[in-house]
Amino acid sequence: MFAAVCKHCRSMSELYNHATQRWRNKQLPPMLLIPKQDDNYRRVVYSISEGRIYNNIRLQVPFSRRCCGSSHGWFATVDVEQRHPVVVLRNPFTKAKPIFLPPLRTIISHDDPPYHEHYVRKVILSADPTMNPENYVVVALYGRFFMLAFIKAGQNNWTYPIPNGIFDDVIFYKSKVYALETYGEIESLDVFSSDSPRLKLRTPYKPFPSCKFLHAYLVESTKGDLLHILRFYASSDGHFRYDARRQTTHFIVYKWVYEDGGSIGHKVEVKSIGDEALFVGGNHSISVLASKFPECQPNSIYYTDDYFSNWPTLHSDEPFDMGIFNLEDGTITQHYSPHSNSQRAIWVVPPFNGL
Repeated sequence: MFAAVCKHCRSMSELYNHATQRWRNKQLPPMLLIPKQDDNYRRVVYSISEGRIYNNIRLQVPFSRRCCGSSHGWFATVDVEQRHPVVVLRNPFTKAKPIFLPPLRTIISHDDPPYHEHYVRKVILSADPTMNPENYVVVALYGRFFMLAFIKAGQNNWTYPIPNGIFDDVIFYKSKVYALETYGEIESLDVFSSDSPRLKLRTPYKPFPSCKFLHAYLVESTKGDLLHILRFYASSDGHFRYDARRQTTHFIVYKWVYEDGGSIGHKVEVKSIGDEALFVGGNHSISVLASKFPECQPNSIYYTDDYFSNWPTLHSDEPFDMGIFNLEDGTITQHYSPHSNSQRAIWVVPPFNGL
C-alpha cells in the first residue's frame, strides 16, 4: 500500500513537471478575463498582444462572482455551504463540468454573509483537471488571515499543514508549493509527498521591513529563477484611511539564490528582467518572453487590481488599479481600461489549442 501511495505521488509530481514544461515550450500569451457588459452570466477575453476583445467568445463565468484564482485555463470562485466557503473550479474554455470542492473549515461570521467570497484569497492548481482528472492538487489561501490548505484529486477533505501561517501569495515552483508570508518569508511544502506535510522556511526571518500599502508576489522566471515582486501603493488622496482607494506607485524585483543546495536563500535585487514580462494579480503568476509576442513590452510587469480587503463593506471590488510597470524607467501605462461598476479582471492562459 505504501509503495502504491509513493508511486501515485511521483506520478502527480511528474505530471506537474510535464505541464510546466509544456507551458514553457508553447509560450502562449496571457489574456485578461473581463466582464461582458451586456451579459450578466458571461465574460470575454482581451488580448494584450493584439489589443482587442474577443467578443465572439463568451465564457460562462458568472459576472457577479469574484474570481479568486486562475491556473491552467481554470478559474476559481467561491460558494457558501452552511457558513463555510466552498471553492468551485470552472473551465469556461471547455465543456468540463464545474468541480465543487469540500467546504473549507473556516466559518463565515454572521456579520459578513454577503462577503463569503472574501474568505478565499487565492486558489492555484498543479495541473489541468481535464487532462489529469486523478492527478492534480489544489492549494487555497483561506480564512480571515489567509492560511494555507490543499487537497488532492479524489480526496474528501482538505489538508491543513501544522504549523500554518498568514500568506500573501502562493505558487507551484520546482514540484513544490512556495508560499509567501506577510513579512516576506517564503516557505515550501511538498504536497506530492506521502509523508505528513510540513512547511519549511526557505528565507531568513522577516527579510523585508514592514511597509504600508505593500503587496508581494512570487513568480518563476522563464529561466527557472524564483522572483520576489514587491508592489507599493499610495492612497489616492494622500491620507491613510481604511476606506481610501490605493493606487500602485512602483514595483521592486528580487531574486532568491540558493547555493550548494542550501535550504535558506539570500535575496539579490534585480534591476532588469531583460526580455521577460511578468503577469501578476489574482492568477497563478506568469512569466513570458516578450519578444515572442507583438506589442508585449519587455522588462515590464503587467498587473491587475487585486487589492484584498478584510473590510469588504468599505472597499468595493470595482477595478481601477491596472497597468504596465516598466522597470527601466519606472513609468506606468495602461493595458486595458475597465468599465465602472464591473468585477475585476484576471489573467488567464488559454488552452494550448488556442481560441
